[in-house]
Amino acid sequence: MKELSVTISNSHVDNKKEIKIPEIINLLQDIEGIHINELDEFNKFLIKENVGVFLMYREVNIITKPKFSDKVTLSTYPFQTNSVSGYRHIYLRDQDNNILVNSTAFGAFINLDTYLPVRVPKDIIKTIGDKEKDPDIIIEPRKIDFNDSLLKYTGSITVRKSHIDRYNHLNNAHYITFALDFLEEINFDKIRAEYKKAFLIGDIIKMYKELLGDKTIVVFKNELDEIYTVIEFSKNK
Repeated sequence: MKELSVTISNSHVDNKKEIKIPEIINLLQDIEGIHINELDEFNKFLIKENVGVFLMYREVNIITKPKFSDKVTLSTYPFQTNSVSGYRHIYLRDQDNNILVNSTAFGAFINLDTYLPVRVPKDIIKTIGDKEKDPDIIIEPRKIDFNDSLLKYTGSITVRKSHIDRYNHLNNAHYITFALDFLEEINFDKIRAEYKKAFLIGDIIKMYKELLGDKTIVVFKNELDEIYTVIEFSKNK
């Protein structure tokens, strides 16, 4: 378990003084990365073998958006980790320990040169400190369904230097930013994201959307119409 205290400040909020959705994603990524870096034996293995933990799926449930000057606590722990992949829960809580946001992420262990899966030795996995899955969180399937023939083109954008993360990939929070910037105002409190391939600097992203009941689905394709990422915005029932 890893915890981190944060005060919601200027860079986090919009003109309503509420946290921006991409900033929620950034906070989730921050606590995940800090925790992985502090898992001593596991992190030593990642560095020695040139391995990264690649996010393949994330779902986020937004119960209440924190506001400017709110003091919040982030916490995270892994569960169901095996030699090639694993899950983790991430929580954002207020000072009274109420959950404001919860998220479940699924990551795979990938060689940074070959982009092929890597098996982490069992003795290293044991040092991670897996906990139990939260019984109150229902994890949806990692594959997001949509109808390709119903997709409508919404716009294109080029990946710039400022969009790149430490793996030289498009930072996961920018997918949310790009999607929301190209959509009309939508009402949602749940996000699902399926990451298939990573965009790199200079790549041109083509975005398409589909309205499926109360869901808005945004599909990210490259210039060859290959699907890289699928994002789903919806309302919790």
